[in-house]
Amino acid sequence: MSFSQRPLRGLAIVLSLGMIIGSAGSTIILARSVNNQIDDILATYKVREQAYGSLSLMTEAHNSQRGFILTDSTPLLDHYRNVTARLDESLNTLTEMTKGNPRQQATATRIRDLAKAKQRNVDAAIAQAVAGMSTEARESLGPNFGVGQLDEINKTVDGFLAEEDRRLIERNIAVDQMRSWLTIAALSSLGGGLILAVILANRTRRYVRKLTEGQTLLLSEKTILESMVQNRTAELEKAMLLAKRERARVETLLQDSDHRIGNSLATVSSLLGIQMRDVSSEEIRAALGAARDRIQTISSAHRRLRLGKDHETVRADEYLPDVIADIKQSTAHDRDIRIVAELAPINLSSRDATTLGIIIGELTMNAIKHAFPGSKAGEIRIDLVRGEDDVLRLEIADTGIGMQKTSKNRSSGLGSLIVNQLCQQFDGSVVYSVHPGGGTSVKVALPGLMEIQSAEATQKDE
Repeated sequence: MSFSQRPLRGLAIVLSLGMIIGSAGSTIILARSVNNQIDDILATYKVREQAYGSLSLMTEAHNSQRGFILTDSTPLLDHYRNVTARLDESLNTLTEMTKGNPRQQATATRIRDLAKAKQRNVDAAIAQAVAGMSTEARESLGPNFGVGQLDEINKTVDGFLAEEDRRLIERNIAVDQMRSWLTIAALSSLGGGLILAVILANRTRRYVRKLTEGQTLLLSEKTILESMVQNRTAELEKAMLLAKRERARVETLLQDSDHRIGNSLATVSSLLGIQMRDVSSEEIRAALGAARDRIQTISSAHRRLRLGKDHETVRADEYLPDVIADIKQSTAHDRDIRIVAELAPINLSSRDATTLGIIIGELTMNAIKHAFPGSKAGEIRIDLVRGEDDVLRLEIADTGIGMQKTSKNRSSGLGSLIVNQLCQQFDGSVVYSVHPGGGTSVKVALPGLMEIQSAEATQKDE
């Protein structure tokens, strides 16, 4: 029976062949589109990985410059410069990778500009620190060392990543739609194959086999992409953990350094005490004794330093009483002199707290030495309060013999000179006056002594 004798069958064969040819053509087109979408998805993941890497380098550069400003550590400075060089290369690569997307390229360019602006500020501060102007360097960066600029960069990067996420979702949706169309094409092809089961059996089997291989390839690519995301996430978590451990190590080294300095100064003080026994001149003995007491005060200021849970700040009302007790024990333990302290519960940086401890030690020893000659008893009151103008004020008043005609010497000796120079670090000056209740009052306004908000308080506010 010829083809013309079976017009319906011939029409069915023609329609079936048309369905098979149409579905095959659709499959080829859709497969190419799927490959293009997969390439786009891979490119998107590479862009995201580059953005995450740049953000990690920014955070590492911020921590390095902060560590150098605080510690003057040359290795940290070298590390900062190395990281910034890598950061510039990473940001340029990110800009190149977004050339095909003007919107994302503009965002990448802004991230690079913000990073360079922050780097210029940090480089200027580092130049000051290298020149020995550490205080000016910290002041130029502010109390948070440029965290605000880093937050702005983080927000810009988050917006960049959000746009990449949106594009990735759109591409995944497109891939899913194409897979649906592939399924429809496969069903059409199978329908035509049923009609031509006898005539086109071999061709149908080959087509189904190829379709199965394509689906397997898609599933394999999906598994690879998911594995890449998991590996990258694990790397970022590992980098963050390493950064936290490194910070804790540096802060521990700083605290250990303070204790070692204090112990070394205590040893020097003890050696001066031994030297005093072998000196016959009273004038030399007095000079050695004054030097010993002064070194002992500085030693106590370092040894008693205990950083808070944030490893950055010190509570004045917890730290200074120990320093004052050491002064009482070393200079007036066998005398009837009472020392009363009222200290505001403020958080200070470790350096400012040490300087303040030395100032209080010098003024307290000065009161013990001059206000209570012989075995005279009395009281010394130490007040550290915040005034109505939000300026920290220090007052040390005694009930001793008061300012005498020769009291000018009390503001021109070595101890007073040291106190004046230390107070100038906080833009302060020392004022001596007669205390209303008898004795002498020393008042110091410290406008440059700034309280630092602890990390715990910041978290509560947030």
